[in-house]
Amino acid sequence: MAQKVGKQNVWSFKQQFILEMLLNNLFDAIDGQTVFAPDYLSMWFIAIVTLIFLVGAWYGKSYLAHYDQRAGQMRLHWTSYVLTFVGMLVLMCTRNLIIFLLGWELMAIGSFFAVIFENEKPLVLKSGLNYFIQSHIAVLLLTGAFCRVYATTGAIDFSGVSLYLSQASNKEVYLFMLILVAGFGFKAGIVPFHSWLPHAHPAAPSHVSGVMSGVIVKAGIYGIVRFASLMSSMQVQLGATILILGVVSGLYGIVNAAVHRDFKRMLAYCTIENIGIICMGIGVGLIGWGTDSAMIATLGFAGALLHTLNHALFKALLFFGAGNIYVSTHTRNMEELGGLIKQMPQTAFIFLIGSVAIGGLPPLSGFVSEFVIYNGLLQGLNADGLAMPVLMLLSGIALAIIGGVSMLAFTKSFGVIFLGTPRTQLHSIPQEVNKPMLWPAYILLAPIAILMLCPSVFFDIAAQIAEFTFNVKIGASAAGNIAGFSETIENVTIGFLFFVAIIAIVAFIRFRMVKSLPMHESNTWGCGYARPIRGIQYTSKSFAHTLASLFRGILPTNSRFSALTTEEIFPKDRSHVSFDSDMCEKRIINPLTFSITRGLSKLQFVQNGNLQRYIVYGLGYILLLVASALLY
Repeated sequence: MAQKVGKQNVWSFKQQFILEMLLNNLFDAIDGQTVFAPDYLSMWFIAIVTLIFLVGAWYGKSYLAHYDQRAGQMRLHWTSYVLTFVGMLVLMCTRNLIIFLLGWELMAIGSFFAVIFENEKPLVLKSGLNYFIQSHIAVLLLTGAFCRVYATTGAIDFSGVSLYLSQASNKEVYLFMLILVAGFGFKAGIVPFHSWLPHAHPAAPSHVSGVMSGVIVKAGIYGIVRFASLMSSMQVQLGATILILGVVSGLYGIVNAAVHRDFKRMLAYCTIENIGIICMGIGVGLIGWGTDSAMIATLGFAGALLHTLNHALFKALLFFGAGNIYVSTHTRNMEELGGLIKQMPQTAFIFLIGSVAIGGLPPLSGFVSEFVIYNGLLQGLNADGLAMPVLMLLSGIALAIIGGVSMLAFTKSFGVIFLGTPRTQLHSIPQEVNKPMLWPAYILLAPIAILMLCPSVFFDIAAQIAEFTFNVKIGASAAGNIAGFSETIENVTIGFLFFVAIIAIVAFIRFRMVKSLPMHESNTWGCGYARPIRGIQYTSKSFAHTLASLFRGILPTNSRFSALTTEEIFPKDRSHVSFDSDMCEKRIINPLTFSITRGLSKLQFVQNGNLQRYIVYGLGYILLLVASALLY
């Protein structure tokens, strides 16, 4: 017995020794600088990332089951999936700028290979390359900003960034933060850096789309929050800029989502909308922080953190539902669907819960975070001067419009996909997916329900993280107001839950009353039509036609049809083809890309195949390096 205990003590000593070595190597220093030091903000994002990645892996295993014969392709896919996860953990834990960039690059490369799983399809490969290029434009911007920090301070960690921001002029601080916002904005999908999302999300497998939309874009949000917390000046100016970008992104994203008929592309634009809402919260928080208003700062930052969590949950839920629809119907076009609630009732329920949550309707979790941001905007109406209250008022109106259009978009999507009758004859009869593809969605419903039932608990946690990260000094009066607001959230949620309970009780009583009565089935009154047909149903296009007309300036539509004339008494059959495009991509990005390509084509003479000229190029480059070294 003594010998056994002795062995256990030796083994415990070995474990402790190995653990200490790992901690010393990971969490200690490079040249005396801390490399890994996760804090409360890191833990908040890491918890979200870990949950969505694990649930996404479970869903993806069943989603990709029919690709089992592609063993090499599957190994590459799951390796890249894990590398993406590891890269996100690294960049969210590190304090070193170089390690941060390495984690960012690992995340970008891993997610690129995850997106192009079906790389035999040209459109998938094109979308993946588009994402890859824009990810590295972000890397270029971040690298340039970090090089500026190192050149000025000689430090390569976050303390160097803080030192640089405290020493630089206000103009330099603002410009530096704008470069970071642009770099992180490419990953987050902030307008106008969003153009990769509507292409990459439809091209990727649905579990990858859920992870990309749920957490990978949040790496950009994490970067903005993390580096904004290092500022010592210009918080109000940067906050106003991010608030305006958030309003533009929210409106632009949801208006485009309302008119698109590819349901995965629609969800991609909804991601842009929700990133806009998160940016609005960050902007409000920075304005409150810069004006020493603890209440506004806490509401803004806490609302942004809560919406980051909420969006990750219900967007992954919606993409899993979209994946179920695609597996069963083999189409992403809403116009070809209809009546799926009869064949896929559980998927319909999952999609409905996600739609209500993302629309910000009480009592579900999306309402909680948007309610917090709303109140931050309302608190900003009391700010000094005229400009800031006006900005807060217009932003609040914009947030209300975003919520209204969001409900229109998801009413359209759910109605066209699940209600009515089938609009086309599919190749096979749709049926509900297997249970392993449903369980991950039900797992995500659990935290949504917990957040709905205990909103004040999550709000208090988010408020404490904001207080710790930004060193917001909350006085006694502000603490009392925040505690009162937390109680208000609880009361509002309880009130709406009580209302839902009344509806449920009435429905249950009615069900019990009519259960024993005889039932007769007959056709619904067809509004005078003797023979109802599929074509008289609302389509996705017709449902959003009025909205598309109102926002015609930012919703370019390409149509091919010939209009009826008054002379045609018996008109011939006609076809009407229309599709919507992205205004930023069509009018800004594509012309810019064409100009760059045309300019580069004029330099093709450099690549002439002449070996002697290539040798001259090399010698010229060496001479240029030598001359630069001598002059320096």
